[in-house]
Amino acid sequence: MPRGEALARGPDIVAEVRQAGDLAALGRDWRALEARSEASFFQSWSWIGTWLECLPADRRPDILALRRLGEIVGLAALGRRTERRHGVLAAHGLYLNETGDPVFDCLTVEYNGVLADPEGASDIARAAIGHLVQGVAGWDEAHLSGVPATGAIDYAALVAEFGLSVRTLARSDCRYVDLARIRAEGGAYLERVSANTRYQVRRALRRYAARGKVALTVAQNADESLARFDELKRLHQAAWTARGEPGSFANPFFEKFHRALIARTAGTGETQLVRVAAGEATVGILYNFAWRGRIHAYQSGFAYESDNAVKPGLVSHALAIDHAIASGADIYDFMAGEAQHKASLATDSLALAWLAARRPVAKYRIEDALRAAKRRLRWERSA
Repeated sequence: MPRGEALARGPDIVAEVRQAGDLAALGRDWRALEARSEASFFQSWSWIGTWLECLPADRRPDILALRRLGEIVGLAALGRRTERRHGVLAAHGLYLNETGDPVFDCLTVEYNGVLADPEGASDIARAAIGHLVQGVAGWDEAHLSGVPATGAIDYAALVAEFGLSVRTLARSDCRYVDLARIRAEGGAYLERVSANTRYQVRRALRRYAARGKVALTVAQNADESLARFDELKRLHQAAWTARGEPGSFANPFFEKFHRALIARTAGTGETQLVRVAAGEATVGILYNFAWRGRIHAYQSGFAYESDNAVKPGLVSHALAIDHAIASGADIYDFMAGEAQHKASLATDSLALAWLAARRPVAKYRIEDALRAAKRRLRWERSA
Protein backbone atom coordinates (compact mmCIF):
# COMPACT_ATOMS: atom_id res chain seq x y z
CA MET A 1 0.00 0.00 0.00
CA PRO A 2 1.35 3.43 -0.86
CA ARG A 3 2.24 5.14 2.37
CA GLY A 4 2.98 8.65 3.44
CA GLU A 5 1.64 11.64 5.27
CA ALA A 6 -0.69 14.35 4.09
CA LEU A 7 -2.78 17.06 5.64
CA ALA A 8 -6.28 15.70 5.95
CA ARG A 9 -9.43 17.73 5.97
CA GLY A 10 -10.27 18.75 9.52
CA PRO A 11 -9.05 21.17 12.17
CA ASP A 12 -5.30 20.60 12.70
CA ILE A 13 -5.57 16.88 11.90
CA VAL A 14 -2.73 15.10 10.12
CA ALA A 15 -3.19 11.57 8.78
CA GLU A 16 -0.76 8.87 7.71
CA VAL A 17 -0.90 5.24 6.62
CA ARG A 18 1.86 2.96 7.84
CA GLN A 19 2.63 -0.70 8.37
CA ALA A 20 1.30 -2.28 11.53
CA GLY A 21 4.91 -2.94 12.61
CA ASP A 22 5.47 -3.47 16.33
CA LEU A 23 2.12 -4.73 17.62
CA ALA A 24 3.07 -4.09 21.24
CA ALA A 25 3.69 -0.41 20.50
CA LEU A 26 0.57 -0.19 18.37
CA GLY A 27 -1.39 -1.80 21.20
CA ARG A 28 -0.25 0.85 23.67
CA ASP A 29 -1.40 3.62 21.33
CA TRP A 30 -4.67 1.82 20.60
CA ARG A 31 -5.46 1.19 24.25
CA ALA A 32 -4.73 4.81 25.17
CA LEU A 33 -7.16 6.08 22.54
CA GLU A 34 -9.69 3.36 23.28
CA ALA A 35 -9.78 4.35 26.96
CA ARG A 36 -11.08 7.82 26.19
CA SER A 37 -13.18 6.94 23.14
CA GLU A 38 -16.67 5.55 22.68
CA ALA A 39 -15.26 2.39 21.12
CA SER A 40 -17.36 -0.68 20.47
CA PHE A 41 -15.92 -4.07 21.36
CA PHE A 42 -15.16 -4.57 17.66
CA GLN A 43 -12.96 -1.45 17.74
CA SER A 44 -11.20 -2.48 20.94
CA TRP A 45 -7.60 -3.68 21.08
CA SER A 46 -8.85 -6.97 22.50
CA TRP A 47 -10.57 -7.62 19.17
CA ILE A 48 -8.22 -5.78 16.79
CA GLY A 49 -5.01 -6.89 18.50
CA THR A 50 -6.07 -10.55 18.58
CA TRP A 51 -7.06 -10.33 14.92
CA LEU A 52 -3.73 -8.81 13.86
CA GLU A 53 -1.77 -11.41 15.81
CA CYS A 54 -3.74 -14.30 14.31
CA LEU A 55 -3.42 -13.13 10.71
CA PRO A 56 -0.49 -14.36 8.60
CA ALA A 57 2.19 -11.65 8.61
CA ASP A 58 1.79 -11.05 4.87
CA ARG A 59 -1.96 -10.48 5.25
CA ARG A 60 -1.86 -7.94 8.03
CA PRO A 61 -3.51 -4.66 7.07
CA ASP A 62 -1.82 -1.30 7.33
CA ILE A 63 -2.74 1.22 10.00
CA LEU A 64 -4.34 4.61 9.46
CA ALA A 65 -3.31 7.00 12.24
CA LEU A 66 -4.65 10.53 12.70
CA ARG A 67 -2.96 13.08 14.95
CA ARG A 68 -4.08 16.42 16.31
CA LEU A 69 -1.28 18.56 17.71
CA GLY A 70 0.90 15.44 17.77
CA GLU A 71 -1.55 13.32 19.78
CA ILE A 72 -3.17 10.26 18.19
CA VAL A 73 -6.89 10.92 17.90
CA GLY A 74 -7.90 8.33 15.30
CA LEU A 75 -6.89 4.77 14.37
CA ALA A 76 -8.11 2.13 11.93
CA ALA A 77 -6.80 -0.91 10.10
CA LEU A 78 -6.91 -0.92 6.29
CA GLY A 79 -6.91 -4.14 4.29
CA ARG A 80 -6.58 -4.44 0.53
CA ARG A 81 -7.83 -6.97 -1.96
CA THR A 82 -8.54 -6.96 -5.68
CA GLU A 83 -11.73 -8.83 -6.51
CA ARG A 84 -12.65 -9.89 -10.02
CA ARG A 85 -16.39 -9.69 -10.56
CA HIS A 86 -18.45 -10.93 -13.49
CA GLY A 87 -15.24 -12.43 -14.86
CA VAL A 88 -13.98 -9.10 -16.18
CA LEU A 89 -14.38 -6.26 -13.65
CA ALA A 90 -11.42 -5.79 -11.31
CA ALA A 91 -12.49 -4.00 -8.12
CA HIS A 92 -9.49 -2.70 -6.20
CA GLY A 93 -10.85 -2.74 -2.68
CA LEU A 94 -9.87 -0.98 0.53
CA TYR A 95 -11.40 -2.51 3.69
CA LEU A 96 -11.99 -0.81 7.04
CA ASN A 97 -10.88 -3.12 9.87
CA GLU A 98 -11.07 -6.12 7.53
CA THR A 99 -8.69 -7.85 5.13
CA GLY A 100 -11.07 -8.20 2.18
CA ASP A 101 -10.40 -11.95 2.13
CA PRO A 102 -13.47 -14.02 3.11
CA VAL A 103 -11.20 -16.59 4.76
CA PHE A 104 -10.12 -14.02 7.35
CA ASP A 105 -13.27 -11.89 7.40
CA CYS A 106 -15.44 -14.78 8.58
CA LEU A 107 -15.45 -13.07 12.00
CA THR A 108 -18.15 -10.63 10.83
CA VAL A 109 -17.23 -7.25 12.28
CA GLU A 110 -20.13 -5.10 13.54
CA TYR A 111 -20.34 -1.66 15.17
CA ASN A 112 -17.37 -0.84 12.99
CA GLY A 113 -15.72 2.49 12.26
CA VAL A 114 -12.64 4.60 12.83
CA LEU A 115 -11.59 4.57 16.49
CA ALA A 116 -11.84 8.26 17.31
CA ASP A 117 -11.31 10.64 20.19
CA PRO A 118 -14.77 11.75 21.39
CA GLU A 119 -13.73 15.39 21.06
CA GLY A 120 -14.51 16.09 17.43
CA ALA A 121 -15.15 12.44 16.49
CA SER A 122 -17.05 13.41 13.34
CA ASP A 123 -14.19 15.69 12.21
CA ILE A 124 -11.72 12.87 12.82
CA ALA A 125 -13.79 10.43 10.76
CA ARG A 126 -14.10 13.06 8.02
CA ALA A 127 -10.33 13.55 8.06
CA ALA A 128 -9.85 9.79 7.79
CA ILE A 129 -12.14 9.51 4.78
CA GLY A 130 -10.58 12.60 3.22
CA HIS A 131 -7.08 11.16 3.52
CA LEU A 132 -8.12 7.84 2.03
CA VAL A 133 -9.76 9.59 -0.93
CA GLN A 134 -7.10 12.24 -1.52
CA GLY A 135 -3.90 10.74 -0.13
CA VAL A 136 -4.05 6.97 -0.65
CA ALA A 137 -3.78 5.59 -4.17
CA GLY A 138 -4.40 2.19 -5.70
CA TRP A 139 -8.03 1.60 -4.70
CA ASP A 140 -11.37 2.46 -6.26
CA GLU A 141 -13.87 0.84 -3.88
CA ALA A 142 -13.78 1.26 -0.09
CA HIS A 143 -15.73 -1.21 2.04
CA LEU A 144 -17.19 0.02 5.33
CA SER A 145 -18.73 -3.07 6.88
CA GLY A 146 -21.12 -3.06 9.81
CA VAL A 147 -21.05 0.68 10.46
CA PRO A 148 -23.96 2.32 12.32
CA ALA A 149 -26.59 3.43 9.83
CA THR A 150 -27.50 6.36 12.07
CA GLY A 151 -25.70 8.19 14.83
CA ALA A 152 -23.01 10.75 15.47
CA ILE A 153 -20.91 9.63 12.50
CA ASP A 154 -22.77 9.16 9.21
CA TYR A 155 -20.29 7.29 7.02
CA ALA A 156 -22.52 7.31 3.95
CA ALA A 157 -22.77 11.11 4.12
CA LEU A 158 -19.05 11.52 4.80
CA VAL A 159 -17.90 9.57 1.75
CA ALA A 160 -20.43 11.44 -0.39
CA GLU A 161 -18.79 14.72 0.70
CA PHE A 162 -15.66 13.60 -1.13
CA GLY A 163 -17.40 12.77 -4.39
CA LEU A 164 -17.73 9.02 -3.92
CA SER A 165 -20.89 7.15 -4.79
CA VAL A 166 -22.27 4.90 -2.08
CA ARG A 167 -23.81 1.49 -2.63
CA THR A 168 -25.50 -0.19 0.33
CA LEU A 169 -24.52 -3.84 0.07
CA ALA A 170 -26.61 -4.82 3.08
CA ARG A 171 -28.53 -3.29 5.92
CA SER A 172 -29.53 -5.20 9.02
CA ASP A 173 -31.46 -4.52 12.16
CA CYS A 174 -29.63 -5.28 15.40
CA ARG A 175 -32.32 -6.28 17.83
CA TYR A 176 -31.61 -5.73 21.51
CA VAL A 177 -33.12 -5.67 24.97
CA ASP A 178 -32.98 -2.37 26.85
CA LEU A 179 -31.93 -3.76 30.22
CA ALA A 180 -31.43 -0.36 31.84
CA ARG A 181 -35.03 0.61 31.11
CA ILE A 182 -36.35 -2.68 32.47
CA ARG A 183 -34.28 -2.28 35.62
CA ALA A 184 -35.47 1.32 36.09
CA GLU A 185 -39.14 0.49 35.51
CA GLY A 186 -39.06 -2.67 37.59
CA GLY A 187 -40.89 -5.91 36.96
CA ALA A 188 -39.86 -9.10 35.19
CA TYR A 189 -38.24 -9.08 31.77
CA LEU A 190 -40.66 -11.68 30.38
CA GLU A 191 -43.53 -9.27 30.96
CA ARG A 192 -42.05 -7.16 28.12
CA VAL A 193 -42.35 -9.86 25.44
CA SER A 194 -45.47 -11.16 23.71
CA ALA A 195 -47.85 -13.49 25.49
CA ASN A 196 -46.96 -16.26 23.04
CA THR A 197 -43.21 -15.92 23.65
CA ARG A 198 -43.75 -15.76 27.39
CA TYR A 199 -45.84 -18.94 27.22
CA GLN A 200 -43.22 -20.79 25.14
CA VAL A 201 -40.39 -19.86 27.52
CA ARG A 202 -42.32 -20.82 30.64
CA ARG A 203 -43.55 -24.09 29.16
CA ALA A 204 -40.02 -25.03 28.12
CA LEU A 205 -38.68 -24.12 31.55
CA ARG A 206 -41.23 -26.47 33.13
CA ARG A 207 -40.11 -29.29 30.81
CA TYR A 208 -36.47 -28.70 31.69
CA ALA A 209 -37.19 -28.35 35.41
CA ALA A 210 -38.74 -31.83 35.40
CA ARG A 211 -35.26 -33.15 34.54
CA GLY A 212 -33.40 -31.28 37.26
CA LYS A 213 -32.58 -27.79 38.47
CA VAL A 214 -32.32 -25.24 35.65
CA ALA A 215 -29.23 -23.10 36.23
CA LEU A 216 -27.08 -20.55 34.42
CA THR A 217 -23.35 -20.33 35.12
CA VAL A 218 -20.58 -18.21 33.63
CA ALA A 219 -17.13 -19.72 33.12
CA GLN A 220 -14.62 -18.31 35.63
CA ASN A 221 -11.26 -18.86 33.93
CA ALA A 222 -9.61 -19.54 30.58
CA ASP A 223 -9.60 -23.33 30.91
CA GLU A 224 -13.29 -23.49 31.78
CA SER A 225 -14.13 -20.99 29.05
CA LEU A 226 -12.25 -22.95 26.39
CA ALA A 227 -13.86 -26.21 27.50
CA ARG A 228 -17.27 -24.60 27.09
CA PHE A 229 -16.22 -23.22 23.72
CA ASP A 230 -15.42 -26.78 22.66
CA GLU A 231 -18.91 -27.88 23.73
CA LEU A 232 -20.45 -24.91 21.90
CA LYS A 233 -18.57 -25.96 18.76
CA ARG A 234 -19.92 -29.50 18.99
CA LEU A 235 -23.52 -28.35 19.46
CA HIS A 236 -23.28 -25.60 16.85
CA GLN A 237 -21.76 -27.82 14.16
CA ALA A 238 -24.21 -30.64 14.82
CA ALA A 239 -27.17 -28.30 14.30
CA TRP A 240 -25.82 -26.63 11.17
CA THR A 241 -24.53 -29.73 9.41
CA ALA A 242 -27.91 -31.39 10.04
CA ARG A 243 -29.38 -28.56 7.93
CA GLY A 244 -26.83 -29.14 5.19
CA GLU A 245 -24.84 -26.02 6.11
CA PRO A 246 -21.11 -25.90 6.96
CA GLY A 247 -21.40 -23.97 10.25
CA SER A 248 -19.08 -21.23 11.49
CA PHE A 249 -16.34 -23.63 12.57
CA ALA A 250 -15.84 -24.99 9.07
CA ASN A 251 -13.38 -22.12 8.61
CA PRO A 252 -10.29 -22.87 10.77
CA PHE A 253 -9.47 -19.17 11.17
CA PHE A 254 -12.77 -18.62 13.00
CA GLU A 255 -11.81 -21.05 15.73
CA LYS A 256 -8.17 -19.94 15.84
CA PHE A 257 -9.17 -16.32 16.40
CA HIS A 258 -11.81 -16.98 19.04
CA ARG A 259 -9.71 -19.39 21.07
CA ALA A 260 -6.99 -16.71 21.13
CA LEU A 261 -9.54 -14.02 22.05
CA ILE A 262 -10.95 -16.10 24.89
CA ALA A 263 -7.46 -16.80 26.27
CA ARG A 264 -6.52 -13.12 25.93
CA THR A 265 -9.58 -11.81 27.76
CA ALA A 266 -9.88 -14.50 30.45
CA GLY A 267 -9.04 -12.03 33.20
CA THR A 268 -11.06 -9.09 31.88
CA GLY A 269 -14.56 -10.54 31.64
CA GLU A 270 -14.86 -9.24 28.06
CA THR A 271 -15.71 -12.70 26.78
CA GLN A 272 -18.34 -14.78 28.55
CA LEU A 273 -18.99 -18.48 28.05
CA VAL A 274 -22.44 -18.99 29.54
CA ARG A 275 -23.86 -22.47 30.17
CA VAL A 276 -27.52 -23.16 30.79
CA ALA A 277 -28.21 -26.65 32.15
CA ALA A 278 -31.13 -28.75 33.34
CA GLY A 279 -29.69 -30.99 35.99
CA GLU A 280 -26.44 -32.35 34.53
CA ALA A 281 -27.47 -31.89 30.89
CA THR A 282 -26.51 -28.87 28.83
CA VAL A 283 -29.38 -26.87 27.36
CA GLY A 284 -27.21 -24.30 25.60
CA ILE A 285 -23.86 -22.53 25.52
CA LEU A 286 -23.73 -18.79 24.75
CA TYR A 287 -20.53 -17.05 23.69
CA ASN A 288 -21.04 -13.39 24.56
CA PHE A 289 -18.94 -10.25 24.65
CA ALA A 290 -19.33 -7.93 27.64
CA TRP A 291 -18.19 -4.39 26.87
CA ARG A 292 -19.03 -1.14 28.63
CA GLY A 293 -22.48 -2.22 29.74
CA ARG A 294 -23.38 -3.99 26.50
CA ILE A 295 -23.68 -7.77 26.19
CA HIS A 296 -23.22 -8.96 22.60
CA ALA A 297 -24.76 -12.39 21.97
CA TYR A 298 -22.19 -13.42 19.37
CA GLN A 299 -22.36 -17.21 18.96
CA SER A 300 -24.22 -20.16 20.44
CA GLY A 301 -24.69 -23.89 20.53
CA PHE A 302 -27.95 -25.51 21.65
CA ALA A 303 -29.04 -29.05 22.48
CA TYR A 304 -31.98 -29.32 20.09
CA GLU A 305 -34.57 -32.07 20.53
CA SER A 306 -37.42 -33.51 18.49
CA ASP A 307 -39.93 -32.12 21.02
CA ASN A 308 -40.86 -28.68 19.66
CA ALA A 309 -42.06 -27.60 23.10
CA VAL A 310 -38.45 -27.66 24.29
CA LYS A 311 -36.89 -24.34 23.28
CA PRO A 312 -33.17 -24.36 24.21
CA GLY A 313 -32.42 -21.10 22.41
CA LEU A 314 -35.32 -19.13 23.88
CA VAL A 315 -34.64 -20.48 27.36
CA SER A 316 -30.88 -19.87 27.23
CA HIS A 317 -31.24 -16.28 26.05
CA ALA A 318 -34.12 -15.49 28.42
CA LEU A 319 -32.08 -16.66 31.41
CA ALA A 320 -29.00 -14.82 30.13
CA ILE A 321 -31.05 -11.62 29.83
CA ASP A 322 -32.25 -11.96 33.43
CA HIS A 323 -28.64 -12.55 34.49
CA ALA A 324 -27.50 -9.45 32.57
CA ILE A 325 -30.19 -7.33 34.24
CA ALA A 326 -29.10 -8.53 37.67
CA SER A 327 -25.42 -7.93 36.87
CA GLY A 328 -26.03 -4.28 35.94
CA ALA A 329 -25.60 -4.42 32.15
CA ASP A 330 -27.53 -1.88 30.09
CA ILE A 331 -28.06 -3.66 26.75
CA TYR A 332 -28.41 -7.29 25.65
CA ASP A 333 -27.59 -7.17 21.95
CA PHE A 334 -28.60 -9.97 19.59
CA MET A 335 -26.51 -8.30 16.85
CA ALA A 336 -27.22 -8.25 13.12
CA GLY A 337 -29.24 -10.83 11.24
CA GLU A 338 -32.80 -12.01 11.19
CA ALA A 339 -33.86 -14.88 13.43
CA GLN A 340 -37.15 -15.69 15.12
CA HIS A 341 -35.70 -15.73 18.63
CA LYS A 342 -34.26 -12.23 18.15
CA ALA A 343 -37.61 -10.81 17.08
CA SER A 344 -39.39 -12.64 19.92
CA LEU A 345 -37.06 -11.65 22.76
CA ALA A 346 -35.91 -8.13 21.82
CA THR A 347 -37.51 -4.89 22.93
CA ASP A 348 -35.74 -2.44 20.54
CA SER A 349 -33.55 -2.32 17.43
CA LEU A 350 -31.01 -0.21 15.58
CA ALA A 351 -29.57 -0.55 12.09
CA LEU A 352 -26.10 -1.36 10.75
CA ALA A 353 -25.03 -0.94 7.14
CA TRP A 354 -22.47 -2.55 4.86
CA LEU A 355 -21.33 0.13 2.42
CA ALA A 356 -19.20 0.22 -0.72
CA ALA A 357 -17.90 3.73 -1.46
CA ARG A 358 -16.71 4.05 -5.02
CA ARG A 359 -14.57 6.46 -6.91
CA PRO A 360 -16.35 7.90 -9.98
CA VAL A 361 -14.96 5.48 -12.58
CA ALA A 362 -16.74 4.14 -15.65
CA LYS A 363 -16.57 0.44 -14.76
CA TYR A 364 -18.88 0.90 -11.77
CA ARG A 365 -21.39 2.89 -13.81
CA ILE A 366 -21.40 0.03 -16.31
CA GLU A 367 -21.79 -2.54 -13.52
CA ASP A 368 -24.72 -0.63 -12.02
CA ALA A 369 -26.38 -0.38 -15.45
CA LEU A 370 -25.99 -4.13 -15.97
CA ARG A 371 -27.48 -4.83 -12.54
CA ALA A 372 -30.44 -2.57 -13.32
CA ALA A 373 -30.98 -4.31 -16.66
CA LYS A 374 -30.86 -7.71 -14.96
CA ARG A 375 -33.46 -6.61 -12.40
CA ARG A 376 -35.74 -5.33 -15.19
CA LEU A 377 -35.39 -8.61 -17.06
CA ARG A 378 -36.34 -10.61 -13.95
CA TRP A 379 -39.34 -8.35 -13.38
CA GLU A 380 -40.49 -8.68 -17.00
CA ARG A 381 -40.21 -12.48 -16.84
CA SER A 382 -42.23 -12.61 -13.63
CA ALA A 383 -44.91 -10.19 -14.83
